[in-house]
Amino acid sequence: MTREVYTNKDFIEFSRSLVFVRVFQDTQPQGARLASRFRVKGFPTLIVLDSTGHEVERILGFTSAPDLIEQLQEISGGNGRITI
Repeated sequence: MTREVYTNKDFIEFSRSLVFVRVFQDTQPQGARLASRFRVKGFPTLIVLDSTGHEVERILGFTSAPDLIEQLQEISGGNGRITI
């Protein structure tokens, strides 16, 4: 996803209204801790959190840039804000 999705110009433009934190389980100290906390079983796993840190949705496996944009729009209700 690093090469195909996160560098896609449409995804870059869309993501400017969101906050993304990429964490690598095997190369970052907090990676293993966060993977355990959120019970990540495979990679890539995208976890959408609300402003209080509670999980709202989980996207598993590779997703193309257009599909990821669509999924994130659906999760946010189309306005870029997560509410539950």
